[in-house]
Amino acid sequence: MPYANIFAASLADGNGGRAAETLAGSGSSFMENISNTLVSGNPSASMGVTHYEKASTSANPFLCAKNVSFISSVFDISVCPQWCPVNHMYFQLANTFFFLSYLAPSGLYGLVYLRCTHLIGCALFALWGWSVICSFDAFLWNANFVVINFIHVCVLLYRLRPIKFSKEVEEVYAALFQPLKVSRHQFKKVLDCMKMIRPLKYQEVYAQEKVTKVDSLSLVLSGKLVVSQNFRALHIVFPHQFLDSPEWFGVSTDEFFQVSVTAMEESRVLLWHRDKLKLTIITDSFLQAVFDHILGRDVVKKLMQVNETMAASVNGHLPNSLEDAGESEEKPMLIVKKSGDGPGITALINRQLQAADPNAWRLGRIEETDHETPV
Repeated sequence: MPYANIFAASLADGNGGRAAETLAGSGSSFMENISNTLVSGNPSASMGVTHYEKASTSANPFLCAKNVSFISSVFDISVCPQWCPVNHMYFQLANTFFFLSYLAPSGLYGLVYLRCTHLIGCALFALWGWSVICSFDAFLWNANFVVINFIHVCVLLYRLRPIKFSKEVEEVYAALFQPLKVSRHQFKKVLDCMKMIRPLKYQEVYAQEKVTKVDSLSLVLSGKLVVSQNFRALHIVFPHQFLDSPEWFGVSTDEFFQVSVTAMEESRVLLWHRDKLKLTIITDSFLQAVFDHILGRDVVKKLMQVNETMAASVNGHLPNSLEDAGESEEKPMLIVKKSGDGPGITALINRQLQAADPNAWRLGRIEETDHETPV
């Protein structure tokens, strides 16, 4: 470029001879510079690496010279003639933890593993950016990733915390919900709808027919309670059975009990807020199916006990008052165990229901065994 400027200035002055002399004098030095460059054998100059690239490479050891050949320029491909040195140990360890994160299993524990490996990897990258390459933006980005993954780990560990119940509630969970594959976290969700655990004394009335509203779901934790109607005993409710399971289906909280429930001994009853519980399980189809199954099975057992009670009453073996029921509480006469394949109990219940109400629903064939298989 300096020689072109000299030539243009000479032409502008109109002194061609003088321009030629200037160009000739300068040309010798120009050619001498070109020959010196070619003879020197500098690989960077011969390969087209600029002075800026050489300066940057020497200033930062992590930048390497690139080979720009004819093929590379045509296809826009850069070829590295020489690899950079291996990166620092922090860089290698960070990528090792990121590699391990791809092996995370599924499930909640897999998420904890994934977040922990990401947290360690980002922390190593932040340390690498701060102390090795002295790059503030690399440090800042990875520090933010560390904070995000740490929050996720804390939330996941909180969800995985061990959930413990009281002894009575633990027995209920093991007897009714655990066989149906209900997790402790799901049962805790149900237990949050609990109203109270109500203690009952001997002969204390829990519910009075046509007086007490059906505003809760009650489960017997301990003790025994007798269900009666018009002062006539119908059946006895034992531990881990529901007091108002028939009212769960199709009865609103504004209606009243059609039976009376009285404690035969000191008892404890777990009460749920009925509406709150229904609103909670309605969003979880699995829990809704579990409650329908448990309560439906409880209703069927109560119907079978009532049927056995009516049969025993005909034979003169049923106590006709609550006092008689209290005297005979040691005899498990209301526990029904059906053996064999005959449909006798089912047919009898169907005939009695149809005699009372022709539009009553019919029971299908019920197989009651000592060891029930959870559905």
